[in-house]
Amino acid sequence: MNSPQPFAARRSSRLSLTLALVAVSFFACAPEAPAPEEEASLEQREAALPTGGWRVLMASGGAPVRHITRRSDGLLIGGVSAGTRIDVWTSADNSASWRLHGSVANNPAVQFGDVMMRAIPGTRTIFCAFRELANGQWRITITRSDNDGDHWVYDSTVIGPVSRFVGAPYLFQRANGDLQVYYDSEPLAAQRGYPGHQWIAMQGRRGTTGAWTAYGVVAVAWDKRAGALNREGMPTVVQLGGDRLMVVVEGVEPFPTGGAHANVINAVQSWDGGKTWDESLRRTVYRSRVDPGSGRRYNAYVPSAIRVGNGPVGVAFCTDEDKAGPPDYSNMPAHERHCHVGYVSTTVNFETWSTPSAVWTATSRNYTPGLFERAFNDVIVLIDALGDNRVLQR
Repeated sequence: MNSPQPFAARRSSRLSLTLALVAVSFFACAPEAPAPEEEASLEQREAALPTGGWRVLMASGGAPVRHITRRSDGLLIGGVSAGTRIDVWTSADNSASWRLHGSVANNPAVQFGDVMMRAIPGTRTIFCAFRELANGQWRITITRSDNDGDHWVYDSTVIGPVSRFVGAPYLFQRANGDLQVYYDSEPLAAQRGYPGHQWIAMQGRRGTTGAWTAYGVVAVAWDKRAGALNREGMPTVVQLGGDRLMVVVEGVEPFPTGGAHANVINAVQSWDGGKTWDESLRRTVYRSRVDPGSGRRYNAYVPSAIRVGNGPVGVAFCTDEDKAGPPDYSNMPAHERHCHVGYVSTTVNFETWSTPSAVWTATSRNYTPGLFERAFNDVIVLIDALGDNRVLQR
């Protein structure tokens, strides 16, 4: 019997969305991005990063999923898909509690998902990116608020409508001010001769306005070995210094273990602001152990990356490697999968990674952890708890 086809980043919308927020302080991170001649000091800074120590911050209540940003007045803001609606949530107490604050979009003919907001520093402008599914067609849409998320207007369409999947947009502002959007793209892989694969695509603007054509359509690096399966998604992007970037993604094993392709977490770097990607710096951030009973590998999936205090890169992710019995298949629905949340960080020059530490293991029905730095070295992680609401704190 053939195992189910693996996938990355096809996500279902839910009316009932939940979240856990976990906060932790990192006291040992230095304040400056490294120059090449500073590699020895960088290694010391990264190796000193403490692990573990996450505890409850908010006991229950609704909140955004995966992505939040800070408004010009200091409030935190984020969105969540409620199926045919995108709700907005804000926090006036640095994520200890949240309240509903209107909606970005509401259309009974459209299924919304993968909501992501980014505030533009020094302005009251916030962009909101999300995927749409209507009449069997996918698209990536951008809306904009010019008053800190109080009201929203249509801004642009990045791609679509298309019949092949696009989703999980991630908005990133380059050091020169250009706004970029990274997203999952089956069309790009198919156009370049790999139907059935999924790559990360990037499109960008000059500044924050205009068409998404300033960079063309960039394909973020993928495994080019003959026969390798590439299905990558759920990108997050961090700035390592100037135009040196890292994108962290959910992927699958390029070659099966025990007859199946498990989810793994990959990363790759760019030296020129995302225009090209250095395949010599493509790394496996984390892959789980192999189950001796089934011969299949356990999964590591839906990562979220952040640069902590201008020091190391930290990544939170889901894994089923603690479950009894065989691994989940990588194409199972999120609510059927087992997820404890783990955390790893870079250790040397943003190119090697630590052993994992636990963030949340009390329940196994979780999804989409999301990291956010509330203040210098003060990081929270949001965890969609699939029907329950929690907040955790160090």
